[in-house]
Amino acid sequence: MEYPCIVFSQRSDDEAPQFCMFQAPVKDVIEWSTIPRLSPDNLDGIQRPKSDTRVRAIKNFLSGDPRNTIPTAIVITLSPGAYTLNNETEIKINTAEKDKIFVVDGQHRLHGLDDFNPDARVPIVAILNASNEERAFQFVVINNKVSKVAADHIRALTLKFTSDEDTPGLDQRLKTAKLSLSPNLSYVGLANDLDESPFKGIISLPSTPEPNRKVVPAAIEASIAYIQSKNIRELTSEESAYDLFITIWTVIKESWHQTFPNEPKLMSKVGIVSLTRYITDAINLISGYPGSQIDLGNSDSVYEAVKNILTTQTEEFWLSDWDLAISDTRNVRDAIQDALLTIHGNIRYKQNWHNEISFVKPKTAPNAP
Repeated sequence: MEYPCIVFSQRSDDEAPQFCMFQAPVKDVIEWSTIPRLSPDNLDGIQRPKSDTRVRAIKNFLSGDPRNTIPTAIVITLSPGAYTLNNETEIKINTAEKDKIFVVDGQHRLHGLDDFNPDARVPIVAILNASNEERAFQFVVINNKVSKVAADHIRALTLKFTSDEDTPGLDQRLKTAKLSLSPNLSYVGLANDLDESPFKGIISLPSTPEPNRKVVPAAIEASIAYIQSKNIRELTSEESAYDLFITIWTVIKESWHQTFPNEPKLMSKVGIVSLTRYITDAINLISGYPGSQIDLGNSDSVYEAVKNILTTQTEEFWLSDWDLAISDTRNVRDAIQDALLTIHGNIRYKQNWHNEISFVKPKTAPNAP
């Protein structure tokens, strides 16, 4: 495959690598490149494991607005034999030498673009004749030297480029990239606005009609903060905690029609945070065992894991009367957490789910001995 290109050196030092810049359909790049991942069996690998969550986020970003693009170049390395140059204006990729063409940075962008549209064009910077050391060095530098844009800076740009109600401008576009710029910040605005969220239109925000305000923003913030506090290695990006939270509650919404979103105990801050904590702890524990089938980077795998965890829980717990005032205090949180663990054991051993839960008054009388 041949592509017009520009070849140059960034500096005049003899040891500095040469660069080649060109563009190609993303399907071409995936066809003739490899993404070596570091593992005990592949010490030459450099990339972290692929995260389906990040790939889906990129696809959603591109789908969110017809103007959304990713101008950042994919960085690859080309070993001798993998390419030829024609007058330094055209590069020919030898597709038979796929193992000599490595993606150093941009694996998730590649897969996200490919899922969105395989014919989408992607800019590429190729490091010519790079060693294994050069590949690893570039990966570390690229992924650790990026500085974030301060929230106040983003807010100032938003005010400048959002003109009126008929022109949503920068604010609306940045929402598609999961950068919430509302006064509530964090992921609360996203959870209330995005179609993928089970909480869409039911969070207590000024823009939400009064009758629909079923969830306080603090419930979303505290739940995501708890997931982040677990420092789960597989959740590699900041938005991974948000995605896990949304997956957990998507399953709950689909499984518990009687309680979501109309049961106040479940939809209270202490209810949402407690159940999020219980399921997060369970997933984290199970996924850590050798042979576990849970892949925390795969949304389908997490979805099935949450469904399985809910088989030893019941929405009857939330529908029952409680001798416990609903408040976001440590005593109430601990009582609910202990109850969830007790329910798990009761259902697992085929006992009445409410056994040993002192504050619950089940609506159905327990079976006679």
